[in-house]
Order: sequence, then structure tokens, then C-alpha cells
Amino acid sequence: MSPFEKRQFSGKQIIKAGDMLRDIDQLSPADREWALGVLDNFRALHAMPLNTFQATLRQRIKRLGISDFIVAQRIKRKPTILDKLHRYADMQLKRMHDIGGIRAILPSLKELEALKKNYLDTSSRLSHKLVRVDDYISQPKASGYRGVHLVFSYHTSHPDKQDYEGLRIEMQLRTHLQHIWATAVEIFEAFMGENFKSSRGSQEWLEFFALVSSAFAHKEKQPVIPEHADMSREELLHSLQEKMSSLHVLEVMQSFTLTDILSSTHKRESGHALLVFDAAEKLSTVRQYTASEYEEAYSAYIRAEEENRSRQTRQVVLVKMDSIKQLEKAYPNYFANIKQFRTHLLQVLKGYK
Repeated sequence: MSPFEKRQFSGKQIIKAGDMLRDIDQLSPADREWALGVLDNFRALHAMPLNTFQATLRQRIKRLGISDFIVAQRIKRKPTILDKLHRYADMQLKRMHDIGGIRAILPSLKELEALKKNYLDTSSRLSHKLVRVDDYISQPKASGYRGVHLVFSYHTSHPDKQDYEGLRIEMQLRTHLQHIWATAVEIFEAFMGENFKSSRGSQEWLEFFALVSSAFAHKEKQPVIPEHADMSREELLHSLQEKMSSLHVLEVMQSFTLTDILSSTHKRESGHALLVFDAAEKLSTVRQYTASEYEEAYSAYIRAEEENRSRQTRQVVLVKMDSIKQLEKAYPNYFANIKQFRTHLLQVLKGYK
């Protein structure tokens, strides 16, 4: 018996549920329960194509001779989906392309470009359709986010897998340095109670993250964000140094520590992990599930989301894992690990006074 979810609702019902969830607080208890039930089922469907994509992604990376890499996959968090539906009136739940997300973290741009080229050169021979390419390295976002996103539409002729036909999977390609920046933003927003990832919150801090991104871009010899295009490297680092001083960045980072990490380490094999990170309590909990326990893991995920719905400082996510060590590398934000960000930040400023 397959551990993966089967489709329970039609496309029209999924669209309807998404429209209802834009204003979830206005729904009756019955409507809320129905719409969230549709969302939970639709979201769970993405686990099967995700599993397929992560296996082929690993194969491609290894065939390119790349050994130092991390592959991570996750089902998008419910609060993030609801926020997206609320903010974008034209966003359809059925067409949301990043509910199923997979990420490759590579040593440098050389390996990233090789993998990107591999996918683009063979896209016509893929059974799945490459529907979108967003290159945020050559054209970084104004926020400072950098990386390459490839969006695929899952296709299969297998009669038993038609429930997953047409589901969209987003593949993110990042260098190690780009990943350090992106996860650091999430650590700052978790501890500070802001929403920096969506470019909301303190303008001063948003400017700091943008400056760091451009400093890191210089290090990788890549384009900076448009706002910094006319600044020399020296001017950029001067602005970054001033911003760090005014915000007391290094002192703020010292408070980003955990008091404890609770982990069910008795299961050593690969599978899934339910991560719960509470910035207020400075606590991370890791609950592991074997590959055959996915249904149990997803049910626990839904329960944990509902139990923690009103706790703004607590984040819950279900991810694929190989080991605890790899888990911490792929998701340093769930372990409040800001060390590498601090190291690279000080490195780009080294020698500048």
C-alpha cells in the first residue's frame, strides 16, 4: 500500500477552498473545517512528486561529479500558504507553484550553473514539463534574495498516479553562501517577531539584509541588487558597516541561541522529521519518522500546526531528512544557527575600516 495521500477533492473544490481561505477568520466553523481539510489533502498530494524529484536531483548532481552538496525537501507551511492567499487576490491555491519545494545547496556558482545547465539542456527530454525559470542570481530580488528557481509540472502516464498529474514542484538552486543569507533572514525574523522574508517589517533591518546580500554578491562576483548597482564595493561596505553599528547587529545576534534541542534520535535511518522551533522559549524539537511512517508524520504535522496556530513565535515544518547533521545544515534557521552568517559577514568586512 502506498504511503502517499490520494486526491479527495476536484480542481474546482480546491480553487473554491483557496478563495474561502483568503479571509479564514470570517469563515463559519463548518466552512473553515471543510476548506482546511481541502488544503491539507491538496498539500499532502505533493509528497509523491517531491519524492520523485529529489531522487532524480541527487542522481543528476552525482553524475556531474559534485560531492559536497545538500538536498532538502519540504511541504510548504500552512501559515505561509494562508498568508500568500490573503496577500495576493489573484493567487489560486490550485496553481500555487511552491507548495512542494525541493532545494539543492551547492558549494559555489560553478556547480550551481552546471546543474542549472543540465536541467535546461535536457528539459525537452524530461517527462515533466519545465514551466518557469526564475534567475534571481543574474537579477537578484530587491530584498537581496538570490538563487535560481525551476518550476516543474509533474507528468505521469501511470494509471495509479493520476492523482498527482499536473502538480507543480519548485526546485531551488542555491550556493552555500546564498543559503546562509536566506536562512539568516529567517532566524532574525523569528527572534525579532518580524516578517523580513516577505519584505515587511523594520525598513532599517531590511536595508541591512539587502546590503549584506550585495556584499556577498561581490564575493561571488555576481550582480548586486539594483539599488546598489551604482555603488562601489568600498561605498557598499561603508554603508554596511554604518548600518551594522546603528542596529548593533553583532550584539543582537548574540541573543540568537537555543536553551535546548529535543530530538528523538533513536531512529537512525533516513525518512522525515517534524521540526518545531519556538523563538520565545529558545527551544527546537525534532521528531523523526522512517520513510514508511510518512502518513503518521503528516498527520502529526497537521495536528502540530493546529495546536500552535495562535503561537506567533512557534514554527512547524515537515521535511525530508537523511541525518540530524544534514538536517541542521539544510535548516539552520530551525536550530538558531547564525554562526556561519556571522563568520561570512565579518569576512567581507575584514580589512575595511
